[in-house]
Amino acid sequence: MATAMRTLHELITRQAPGSPVALYLTGSYCDGGLRPDSDLDLLLITRAPLQVDERRMLTEHLLGCSGRRATIHPGRPIELVSLVLADIKPWRYPAVRDFLYGEWLRTDYQDGHLPLRETDPNLPVILTSARQHSSALMGPPLEAITDPVPREHLTQSMYDALPSLLDNLVGDERNVLLTLARLLFTLRTGRIAPKDAAAADACSILAPEHADTVDLAARAYRGEVRDDWTELQGPASAAAMALAYRIHAFRT
Repeated sequence: MATAMRTLHELITRQAPGSPVALYLTGSYCDGGLRPDSDLDLLLITRAPLQVDERRMLTEHLLGCSGRRATIHPGRPIELVSLVLADIKPWRYPAVRDFLYGEWLRTDYQDGHLPLRETDPNLPVILTSARQHSSALMGPPLEAITDPVPREHLTQSMYDALPSLLDNLVGDERNVLLTLARLLFTLRTGRIAPKDAAAADACSILAPEHADTVDLAARAYRGEVRDDWTELQGPASAAAMALAYRIHAFRT
């Protein structure tokens, strides 16, 4: 277990924020293997919403140990999602996320902002993927304590997440293109695949110029090439629009 993940596990066990029910390792680690820039994805399930001091404790700890800019134990970035069990069982949509730490929000955390409770359209994808591929670090298997997400809610969540995803394309081209490819794959098959596998599927149905752009993102994700999108804003935007068009086509 990586140092950052081990120390976070120890902190949650010792301090018991929100009265933990379970802690899971999810994401790429459990489905296809970590890529060079993959986060360590962790899912915490608690009995109660986190209090302000608990939110501060977790945020400060993760600032110290998550990612290359960590101040204590730099390492692979951690994404921690915390959910209250009563918010997701019985399942309803839109679902509420109790806490989120991700390295893309580091500046906000350093400025004193704490993650708050809010609805999150990505939760159906997160939970569906975690129910399929996860490893319990604490507590029972995830499928033993959560309900499956209905297909119609999984589909609706993708359309709800699409506008903000497209808004974030500039500066995050690789991740946005691969996430769009994964949304399309799930709509086509009902399954959730690793990003590069979903990209390969998307490339098989896209026009060649768009497929080349998505393939570049996938190869960079695997660490095979370095991707500099400075001169590729036009192709990235065009590929994103082509993916979004195919995603929207499933609504008819």
